Amino acid sequence: MERSERIVRAVGAWFVLILLALAGAAVTIALVNKYAYGPETDVRDYFQALQAGDGGKALGLLNAQVPDSNAALLDGEPLAEASKGLENVSVRTVALSGDRAVVRASYTLNGHEASSEFTLHPAETQWGFFTVWDFDPSTLPTMNVAMPGSTAVDINGASVALPGSSREFAVFYPGIYTGSYTSPMVRAEPQEAAVSDARENTAMKLEAEPSERLTHQVDKQIHEHLDECAAQDSLYPAGCPFSYQFDGRIQGRVSWSIKDYPTPYVSLDDAAAGRWHVSDSRGIARIEFTAVDLYDGTTSQVTDEVPFLLSADVRVTGDEVTLTPR
Repeated sequence: MERSERIVRAVGAWFVLILLALAGAAVTIALVNKYAYGPETDVRDYFQALQAGDGGKALGLLNAQVPDSNAALLDGEPLAEASKGLENVSVRTVALSGDRAVVRASYTLNGHEASSEFTLHPAETQWGFFTVWDFDPSTLPTMNVAMPGSTAVDINGASVALPGSSREFAVFYPGIYTGSYTSPMVRAEPQEAAVSDARENTAMKLEAEPSERLTHQVDKQIHEHLDECAAQDSLYPAGCPFSYQFDGRIQGRVSWSIKDYPTPYVSLDDAAAGRWHVSDSRGIARIEFTAVDLYDGTTSQVTDEVPFLLSADVRVTGDEVTLTPR
């Protein structure tokens, strides 16, 4: 009788141990499913790929198509730069059903709080217990970059072409994209665009400005042009912005000089064509000549100041500037 009781107790103990083992296994499976195979894991891996500048891995994880746009910003330094200001990433599942999970990633992007949501679905089961998740198929967002007057721009450290002064780029999200431009003749202040949603179609527009070198060359050519005008012995110098109306007779030569040279303001004339111009820059010329009285033949000295406006077209070719007065 005592032996039978011992056997019953042993069997009971083993049964309890088996139940505990099964419960422990279930807990382990649940934990592994959540932290090693859960949808949040895929989202974390995606963010790590972005920060590493690994565009191939990020694209594969996101299960996304690249739109019919330029792909220059999808890998390497431009991608890593886009994620440089990405900090304090926190990932959690906000909706979960048997065939769908919505995961929200909260973060700060260049110091501003933001979030992105990702939808995933079960793809397969491994070892009969562990669910493998995939992102729902999607298409990457785009960013249109425009810089009237330029055919190239720098974005996140990469120099990219802008045929027709604008171009559409495929981009990953979230990220900060910074455009700028510096050349000997033209520059543009940096502009930032933040992308945090797959549905966003972001626009970035840079304003082309003349560099000091361009302005200096224009100023130099204006001086040369006006000096050539002043050298003409005429009341109406040909191709020049100033003249003097006088109906009498002149003895000797007409002498011009430039009292105040215009201070040129160079700006884009035709943004689409990338043409520059100088418009209505004010200057003052001085004229001197000897006038002869038509009645008695006496002479007198005429000295006068002539205000004028100068306009000109400016063509920039590489490092060369050509000024064409209007």
